[in-house]
Amino acid sequence: MRNRLSLFILSLAGLLVSCSRSVEPGLYQMQDGFLRVGLDSLGREEAVFYRNTGNLWADTTHLVLDGKKLSLKPYVAPEFREFSDRDLYLNPLFAVGETKDVVYGRVVRNASSERETEDLTLDIYYPRNDRADLRPLLVMLHGGGFKDGDKRDTTVVEWCRHFASLGYVVSSVNYRQGYRRTVESTDDALYRALKDANASVRFLLKRDSLLIDRDRIFASGMDAGAITALSLAYMREENLPEVIQEKEDTTVVVHQPLMRGFDVRAVANLWGAITDTSILHNAVIPVISFQSQNDPVVPFGEGYPYDGPVEEETNFFKAALEAILSLFLPDAHPFRKMFGAGMIDRILKSRQVGSELHAYDTERHDLLYAEDGTIDYPFFDAVKEMTARFFSTRMETNPVSLRQDPEDLQVFVINDLEVQTCLWKVEGGVILGKSSDTIRVLLFPDASEHSVSVSGVYSSGLTFFETVEL
Repeated sequence: MRNRLSLFILSLAGLLVSCSRSVEPGLYQMQDGFLRVGLDSLGREEAVFYRNTGNLWADTTHLVLDGKKLSLKPYVAPEFREFSDRDLYLNPLFAVGETKDVVYGRVVRNASSERETEDLTLDIYYPRNDRADLRPLLVMLHGGGFKDGDKRDTTVVEWCRHFASLGYVVSSVNYRQGYRRTVESTDDALYRALKDANASVRFLLKRDSLLIDRDRIFASGMDAGAITALSLAYMREENLPEVIQEKEDTTVVVHQPLMRGFDVRAVANLWGAITDTSILHNAVIPVISFQSQNDPVVPFGEGYPYDGPVEEETNFFKAALEAILSLFLPDAHPFRKMFGAGMIDRILKSRQVGSELHAYDTERHDLLYAEDGTIDYPFFDAVKEMTARFFSTRMETNPVSLRQDPEDLQVFVINDLEVQTCLWKVEGGVILGKSSDTIRVLLFPDASEHSVSVSGVYSSGLTFFETVEL
């Protein structure tokens, strides 16, 4: 190898002497390496030759050009830039389109003597002119304690429009509501809402025009909607109460098992809860939660919902009897015990599942409303921003990680399972070759800084930038 290099240097020196004009300073690519032309301390032209081979640092040989010009091929680095759409899914970028009252299913009420069908509807919010190949889906479920509430509640609409402006397809879902003051009836209410939420996602995934990425489905909800959103992510058929498992479903279109061929990527829990902590072991799904530690409706840790009396559709004497029994017989309580944001956060963190808890010291249940009943917009905006940031970091299953090959220090690798576009840059060296997930570099030992960078776009539309300093 040394003999070959010596012969090459002698040939190069002879060629330099035969030339008549000076060589422009710069980096030139040759058959066996690269030639960097510059000036020495005396102002004379000097060249440094770097071989392509070597473990990490290339061999170097200094040559004096003596003011001669050599016909060489200048080295042109591959294109590199940081992609500009780094605000996607974080800041409003798009105008929002809306489609209202879309029928996603029909159900039959048992209480109806004529068994008339009832339409289940949702509203769709979507970004305009986003140029995305695929979009994440965010399901929004309104609150109301399974008694009232609607997909067009003011805070729900503003939530949906905001996330659509970030680049999501957002669905605001109306689900069946109503119950009697018995555990069986409240179990039914949650089960119906859960079945309807599942049906709404299945319906939307079949609408090709929405360009929904079935691998990027997120859920959010307020109050009862948050209870349903958490169940949408974590509940499985085997976790349903036995009374529900044995009951015949009354739905027409919404008649499929809960295991439906899609997974939820992350959940925004706005003062909701779960009724069974064991469901949190069914999957690894991050949750961001917002709740008052003194919530008067949903327990922050564990307990029964409602500190005060519950509105009901029954007679006074029956209600009074049930209220008295509930003081002595826990099973007589019309709700199952619930576990709020504090308990959910503790369990998920013990399992090393991503959980972000925002606990507040207030007496309010719905934190979006101030004491005077008006919407607390600074707080609402903060909740939207924190949720968007939490979701955006969970957008990719395999986020890019740039690493140096420990067995070949000239090679750098990324995991490109979800990468659509990838660009590379080397400081203090050059790129010898590259593929979709790998580059081989030549680092100049006399360069003051050395680094390898990669920039690109995920298939979701999010961008990335990673650097390794050497």
